[in-house]
Amino acid sequence: MRHSTLFIAAAGFILPNLTHATNGYLSHGYGTISKGLAGAGVALPQDAMISASNVAGAVWVGQRMDIGASLFVPHREYTQRSSTNQFPQEAIAAQMAPSWPVPVGSNSDYTGTVESEKDLFLIPHFAYTHPLNDISAIGVSLYGNGGMNTTYNSHDTTRLLGTAATNGLGTYGGATTGTATAGVDLAQLALNLNYSQKLTDQFSFGAGLILAYQQFKAKGLMLFGRMAADGNPDALSNNGREGVFGWGAQIGGLWKLNDQWSFGAAYQTRIDFNAFDEYADLFAEGGDLDAPPFLNVGLAFKPRHDVTLAFDVQHIWYSDVDALANPMTNNLMLCMAGQTQYCLGGDKGVGFGWRDMTIFKLGTQWELTSDLTLRAGYSYGKQPVPEEGVMFNVLAPAVIEQHFTLGMTKQLNRSTDISLAAMYAPENDVTCGCKVPFSGGADSIRIAMSQWELEMNFGFKW
Repeated sequence: MRHSTLFIAAAGFILPNLTHATNGYLSHGYGTISKGLAGAGVALPQDAMISASNVAGAVWVGQRMDIGASLFVPHREYTQRSSTNQFPQEAIAAQMAPSWPVPVGSNSDYTGTVESEKDLFLIPHFAYTHPLNDISAIGVSLYGNGGMNTTYNSHDTTRLLGTAATNGLGTYGGATTGTATAGVDLAQLALNLNYSQKLTDQFSFGAGLILAYQQFKAKGLMLFGRMAADGNPDALSNNGREGVFGWGAQIGGLWKLNDQWSFGAAYQTRIDFNAFDEYADLFAEGGDLDAPPFLNVGLAFKPRHDVTLAFDVQHIWYSDVDALANPMTNNLMLCMAGQTQYCLGGDKGVGFGWRDMTIFKLGTQWELTSDLTLRAGYSYGKQPVPEEGVMFNVLAPAVIEQHFTLGMTKQLNRSTDISLAAMYAPENDVTCGCKVPFSGGADSIRIAMSQWELEMNFGFKW
């Protein structure tokens, strides 16, 4: 009971701050050292946060605690380029709201760009490893995921700058049926309880039980109500923040072939969450939104004693989660044709259309002196949002593909170090290939995102 109370208390502190729309909604890396390498390091355990990426690495770092936080700055926006395809001219002249949930721009003709608010987040993390003997260790790490986070204001005094929807209508015309400000907020917190053991002097194996908690809220989506599978959209929008629990597991291996080469791999299962009752009319299968499984594979190579190269490949199976992967356009059309199982919340309900992602991460670190290590990294992964899914993904424009990173670790004394990591993800965008009649047509909607992050970590060794 005490541990669950502490977990809920930690969730209450961390979750309201989380937003990580990087590789879909998984972070580009876990732990400040790894983030300095663009998220690489599955085969290069250096701190207690290694258990978030590869549980087999914890036994190699000794007794260590890492605690830190990042300042995360995402910029999200959408642009509506069409008016005549979605609104009759007399409706525009009369400043009427749309009768269908089509994204509304910031200009008088309903075109224009609208930017999401709330673009500064403080995101903490914590990890600890404790050796049981010379060949085994237990550990814990606490970290978060997120990414579906947007707040599109319906009223703004700086509307001329393109930051709010026209005439206070809200992104999807929510002013006609309630709160007009539109957006969603998804945050996930994972507690990884792990055990790792050296089976030989060169090979270790690890396993972790993941206890997870996620929160979600949505607002301004009321015009989607006519597409609810059960015909009663009482669990679609504006129902406040709801939290549900879930669980999963991770297994991993680490093989130090010799003094130069190491190989690591870890697989994390799908996190099975309870369904969202308050949003059962939004997500497919009655509100069921699980976290996707993923695989990390990595190599570390030391071409000389003071330089290390790390190369990782990560694959994320977003296709395993129907609420994320189900098609948007096809299912909306089937819903409108009367096949209710394809409607919002249905067994085959409308999804965000996300595809699987494969991310390549390359990092290098240089031990400049005995107490100072420098890092740099780059990663690339094709973003998961398809052109035909852009209209829904206005709510979650997770279209980042590249990350550029720098990092460093300074040894303060024999038992304490401080690490820094900086990340820049340049803007990427996707333009709609919309075929839904009320969307505005092809090339009508553009979504875009860019990101900055600065993270600090204190490490303590015994």
